[in-house]
Amino acid sequence: MPQQKTFMRCRCMSALVNAAVPVTSDWIPVMDQVFLLVSITLTYMAGVIPAEKFPYGTQTRISEDNEVPENSSFSGSATANDKEVYLEFAWDIVKGKILDSLCFIQNEVNVGDRVAELEEGHMKKPSSLHAVTEGPRMRLLWASFQWLKDEVVNISGNYNTMHSNDFLAVVNEIFRKCCQPLCIAWMEEELCLVTGKPDMALLSSVVNKLNGRDIILRNIRKSGKEDLYAELIFALRFGSVSPNAYYNRTLFTQHGVAILEDLVITLADGIASMYLELISVDSSLSNEMNSLGLSLCRLSTRALQRLRNEVALHQWLHQNMEAVVSMYEDHFDLRTLHIQPIEKSSRTADENANWWKQLCLRRSGSVSSSLRFAVISHISLPVKRTMELRDLTGWRYYFSLFLELTDITMPIIRTVIAKVSDAISFFLVCLIGRSLGLIYSGIRQSLRWK
Repeated sequence: MPQQKTFMRCRCMSALVNAAVPVTSDWIPVMDQVFLLVSITLTYMAGVIPAEKFPYGTQTRISEDNEVPENSSFSGSATANDKEVYLEFAWDIVKGKILDSLCFIQNEVNVGDRVAELEEGHMKKPSSLHAVTEGPRMRLLWASFQWLKDEVVNISGNYNTMHSNDFLAVVNEIFRKCCQPLCIAWMEEELCLVTGKPDMALLSSVVNKLNGRDIILRNIRKSGKEDLYAELIFALRFGSVSPNAYYNRTLFTQHGVAILEDLVITLADGIASMYLELISVDSSLSNEMNSLGLSLCRLSTRALQRLRNEVALHQWLHQNMEAVVSMYEDHFDLRTLHIQPIEKSSRTADENANWWKQLCLRRSGSVSSSLRFAVISHISLPVKRTMELRDLTGWRYYFSLFLELTDITMPIIRTVIAKVSDAISFFLVCLIGRSLGLIYSGIRQSLRWK
């Protein structure tokens, strides 16, 4: 009997061992797959396997209006070369903003009131461009954009033969000669919209009046953006930063749209200031310009002169003081086109719709239309500007020394003023307290109080 129990016990154990063999062989590949997935996950989290990212980083815009289109394509050499910059999308973004604004002006009845509402929340500095009415202003921006794009495309040469100094001279020549053709093209378009055909005799007089004008180039140089604009145009033309560039490619890949918008607005503002000079009271062509019947500027003569004086004073302060402060604080002050969506009420636009559509629209109250308008806004672009500080001369150099002296002495002056104010307040408190005490003692003695 004991032998039988031992045999049965061995048979049971052998059965268990034999049954476990196939189970173990089945679990081995499953565990291998689990370990493989865990190792891949940990490797991905550690960053060994890179995730899909935008070739130029996640910060590709300075605002929501300047975002990079999703369908923009990049070649393999563009990501491999640190000098190459893709900026073709910048033309499309700026073009879309201006065309959307022109579409809004054509479809809106009370354009001036709506634009005033849109510009209400934005800080406005004195500018000649704001003296021009909404429609001509946007057409001037469009003419400046088209002229700039044509000039950039027509620049001859290539990346290997074009040096920084040579290209800067080419860009300066472009800015120097832009006043005449750009102003004439804009005024010719406005005359065609009013009279159907331009007055060629008057336009020839304006051409002679504008001979030798380089106001745009002088404003660009005084603003300290000469090299910034030149390197932007180099990147737009050749798809790469210049060999001896002041700024790296990251600046243009992230903020190229904002810099391009600032350049277009600068061109348009210079042309607007020239037009205001032509129609001002001290111009020899004021009578001829006013006889055309153009509604490009609705300001009175007094308001126009006041605006021109404010603009001149603001430009002097900005070029000689604020620009130097911006260099020390390492940033550029840019003007950009900020898109504002237009919500159009649906109660008047859909009066002829079906009854069920009117019922749905009545519940919603208003619907968002596809109209948009670009408002000029001011932003600050952080950029290192040490090399520009070293090139300062004249009054701007002395003002930079004054800023350094102010940074050194202001903490001491604040401390001295704080101590003096504390001493004066203590003296006044003690003096007033003693005076009140003497007055109280005199009252007691006069009333013979004990």
